[in-house]
Amino acid sequence: MSINALIFISYELLTVLLPAIIVFVILNKKDKPNWGHFWMVCVFAVYIFAAFYFTGTSTTFDILRYGVELHSGDMINVIPFSHHIFVMGYVLNVFLFMPLGFLLPLIWPKMNKLWCVLLSGLSFSLLIEISQIWSHRATDVDDLIMNTTGAVLGFLAYRLFVKITKREHKRLEYCKYEPLIYVGAMFMGHFLLYNWMWLAKLLYDF
Repeated sequence: MSINALIFISYELLTVLLPAIIVFVILNKKDKPNWGHFWMVCVFAVYIFAAFYFTGTSTTFDILRYGVELHSGDMINVIPFSHHIFVMGYVLNVFLFMPLGFLLPLIWPKMNKLWCVLLSGLSFSLLIEISQIWSHRATDVDDLIMNTTGAVLGFLAYRLFVKITKREHKRLEYCKYEPLIYVGAMFMGHFLLYNWMWLAKLLYDF
């Protein structure tokens, strides 16, 4: 990997990681920080970055560059499995969201419910798909279905992990909306701060 490619990845990662760290500091300003929880949140932030990176989640600068007009009709599919079936693409979507279903109950024990993970996977995928309306990537209900399936499979993998290792949940006090706050902050950080064109002009002087 070239140095410039590493700089691009590091920059995009920081737009996600820094908001997560800021939220952690704010949520724990009155209590002694749980550093184990902090590092797990950082792992979660790296995963969220990877999801944004591989899905091409839109940013403010995409909207400024391409405008606010919606895709043409052939770029939006709202009918399940009505287009060409791309098996490898479906498999990759499933694998991309499996860590979400595994990490949510691992980091936040109150999320150790199938309906919580299913709703979280659906909502996070929908957030990404909606953001892609203003980019040059397709917005597809098939991705929504496969991503949600991946989150559910990740949750089942977590339950199997707990059963095999006999891991017990540690009692952890936190706001029940904490996962939502983190994801919202990371999405907004990426949406508002990531401008790859600016960095490209800076690195390549054009």
